Amino acid sequence: MIMASKKIDLLCVGNALVDVFAQTNEQFFARHGLTQPVQHIGIEKIERILSELPGYTTVSGGGAANVAKISALLGAKVAFSGAIGNDGFGLLFKKSLSAAGVKLRLAKKPSPTGICLILRNEADETHIAASPSAALELSERDISEKELQKARIVLIDGFMLDKSALVSHILSIAGRNEAAVAIDLSSPGIAREYAGEIAGYIKNYPLILFMNEAEFEAFCDGLRSAMQETLFDKNTDFPVIVVKLGQDGALCYSGGEIIRAGTQAVTPVDATGAGDAFCAGFLAAWTKSKTLGECAAYGNITAKAVLGAEGSQADKKALKALAKLLSKC
Repeated sequence: MIMASKKIDLLCVGNALVDVFAQTNEQFFARHGLTQPVQHIGIEKIERILSELPGYTTVSGGGAANVAKISALLGAKVAFSGAIGNDGFGLLFKKSLSAAGVKLRLAKKPSPTGICLILRNEADETHIAASPSAALELSERDISEKELQKARIVLIDGFMLDKSALVSHILSIAGRNEAAVAIDLSSPGIAREYAGEIAGYIKNYPLILFMNEAEFEAFCDGLRSAMQETLFDKNTDFPVIVVKLGQDGALCYSGGEIIRAGTQAVTPVDATGAGDAFCAGFLAAWTKSKTLGECAAYGNITAKAVLGAEGSQADKKALKALAKLLSKC
């Protein structure tokens, strides 16, 4: 049986980024044209901004990479595929995931490693400016078919959905090898734009879809626009739809059943990466054949563990305790 030969619990494919956190002011935002809460800018501009910051902290980032790192710390056997540049930030990214126990399949590209700036002013307002840079150069040629064949679950970052050849390559191999495919929709714009394509994937592959409330609403709008409202067969386990509700927990849908998992509200130091941590906890529990309710509850607990630190940094002692708890179940 194919599943018996699986050697990787989770293979994550997505943008390899470095998150940079810094404290600054409104004048700095204005001087560099950071006028939107979230925007994409060129890597050269990000490098200029970095040169003017008096200090900053860095952590590996990108949704799929965050899931890989945290799920590995939870005890899962995890691999990550992405693209970096041949530079210091690429080395930082590599060291961070390797230290967590993630097996890396990183393609080196001519462009610099992608960076996401998370800048806060005196009023604790945040501006995010990102340049995926080398991460955008990932292609199906960089994804090992052998690695895909080893994986029980393959996670695709929603930001990969515009790479149709890459996504089709992953789905076809995963499907042939009885691997479930998880997709985190990543943003309302992506959820709306690619709802029709996802509807097609649902008909052919065992999908787990993660989204927050705004993404869920956008996804439903996109389905209506694509005239794809009837997706769910009550007699099948897939797709699994997981809606992350933040401090209200999560809702899971599968086979006509809806399950709600609550959580305890906490005051976060930084919410960046909490949704990724939820996915990591959920999928780590899934690899242990837990019920949907148990997976969601474990996801909620894992998300709580990252709310006390910036980005996907987490209380490693807390994650170690969670890993121990999961191994006993």
